[in-house]
Amino acid sequence: MTKFFEQHYRLVVVLLLLLMATLGLSSMAGDSGIVDEVAHIPAGYSYLKYGDYRLNPEHPPLLKDLAAFPLLLLDLKFPLTIPAWTTESNGQWETGWNFIYHIGNDADKILFWSRLPILLLALLFGYILYRFAKKRYGLRVALLTLFLFTLSPNLLAHSRLVTTDLGIAAFMFFAFYFFFEFLEKPSRKSLAWATLFFALMQLAKFSAVIIYPFFGLLALIAVVTWQSPPTWQQRFKVYIGGLLLIFLASFLLVWIVYIPHTWNMPLEVQDKLIVDSLQWGLGKKAAEVLVKLNDLPGMKSIVQYLLGAVMVLNRVQGGNTTYFLGQVTNQSFAWYFPLSYLIKTPIAELFLVGLSLGSGLLRYFRKTPWKIWTKFRSYAQTNFVELALLLFIVFYSYLSISGNLNLGIRHLFPIIPLILLLAAKETLDWIRAAQTGIKRLAYSLILGMLLLWYGLSNLSGFPHYIAYFNELVGGPGNAYKYVTDSNVDWGQDLKRLVAYAAARPEIQKIAVDYFGGGDPKYYFCKRRYDSAGKLIADSSGYDCSQSKFLEWHAENGRPPTDYIAVSETFLMNDLYWAPFRRDEGYSWLRAREPIAKIGYSIYIYRIN
Repeated sequence: MTKFFEQHYRLVVVLLLLLMATLGLSSMAGDSGIVDEVAHIPAGYSYLKYGDYRLNPEHPPLLKDLAAFPLLLLDLKFPLTIPAWTTESNGQWETGWNFIYHIGNDADKILFWSRLPILLLALLFGYILYRFAKKRYGLRVALLTLFLFTLSPNLLAHSRLVTTDLGIAAFMFFAFYFFFEFLEKPSRKSLAWATLFFALMQLAKFSAVIIYPFFGLLALIAVVTWQSPPTWQQRFKVYIGGLLLIFLASFLLVWIVYIPHTWNMPLEVQDKLIVDSLQWGLGKKAAEVLVKLNDLPGMKSIVQYLLGAVMVLNRVQGGNTTYFLGQVTNQSFAWYFPLSYLIKTPIAELFLVGLSLGSGLLRYFRKTPWKIWTKFRSYAQTNFVELALLLFIVFYSYLSISGNLNLGIRHLFPIIPLILLLAAKETLDWIRAAQTGIKRLAYSLILGMLLLWYGLSNLSGFPHYIAYFNELVGGPGNAYKYVTDSNVDWGQDLKRLVAYAAARPEIQKIAVDYFGGGDPKYYFCKRRYDSAGKLIADSSGYDCSQSKFLEWHAENGRPPTDYIAVSETFLMNDLYWAPFRRDEGYSWLRAREPIAKIGYSIYIYRIN
């Protein structure tokens, strides 16, 4: 088998990437729009089409641009006359609903073509990860890493959606890739590539700001522990000086990229956007500075970038309503990310990670464990890349656990591919270190069974990758006991709900409380036209009288129907909101057993 893979490794790489593409395309075919896509897709389209950044300023443009680019080739209408675009500040949601569903465009076509570039980026990410592993650790590690990457249920779940999570993981890794190249072989060329991808990372998501201090730490470690150049002063000049150039030049690149994105955005619209978006805390003080800065010539584009960064800081301070282990709060839970990782990661992967962590620590501390600095310096000289990746995993994990946003395992994506890479390396090192052929064969068989289990875990989750949970908690059917939101329910199963109701004549009317980025009226109801035969292109342009759909919410009480469908997020988050409304909410419904779970995210109950 080893000889086969070594002789045909290119074919194996192509087949793995094709498999990921096939799984991604086939699984997303039945998915309806998810929450973030309502904001991201029209925002990206408006940047490219109109050079105006009034929508979704809290995220940089790169990933939205990539997603929206194919849409420029379609004949689409855009709601330029609605108040959400003309007068409101950041009317991203209403503009999104109108652009995707109401104005007369084909929603499924928009979703498909805007998701495709994200899937292609995921494939590129997998290939670059493979190339990196092959160069650093050899072909076997590279193939194992690529296998784990392409069949990861969690990575697959978000590799075919228009969000920033897969994208920031990809561009953060690309930035690491070229920064390592610069540190090891300083030159103008390596400095230029490192600068470019550092800028692209900043243009992918504002959370990339955490890389500034971390790259500073890596450069400092190189200065202190490396022996080339020969003196620490020379190393300081090369590494720290080069890093400062990367920071400065990448900031200028970001500034330049924002210029065409804000070219047609009126200053008065931007000033109103700043003031309305930053109304409390440090953001309110920052708003005053940004408005004054905006009066200076040529500052409009960089002010828009700074506005987004401040909005993200405000968002982190404000928290997010989160359900976790039966509790709901707008603050964070210290165990949210560790537990989410444990229950949403395939058990076979957990075995590999645990094995790798244990064997790595034993090998590191096996000899002279008390000589901490000596061992660290030696390790930094011989295994700098591995050390850097380990430190980043620890650093990012700490920030995630101590942060104030619990929005799903997708926020761990910057470190998950690194974990897969290091697990692959340590696992194969462990097998190679076996002292006898019998042990090596036994270890290889164990690895083979784990990989088979890993592949079966992927198949068991298909096509419902967002709602993947491992066997430790009994699979996705028990998700409601632990977490909600994008861990299981992001609105992806609306079209499956429509198909379920249509196939059952006993369901004459169903109350629907749906959380997500789809519009139930778009799929359940007929479109309405005015007396002149023109489509009524807004949210009132639907005739639901002959449909099975009845819009419903928890505060409406008990519906006058035999059936009700409720998104898991609304069902569990109602534990938080019902006391504020002072009504029973869905307490009467949570005591019942659902007759069906659509894609594990929408619960259907028969109530009469």
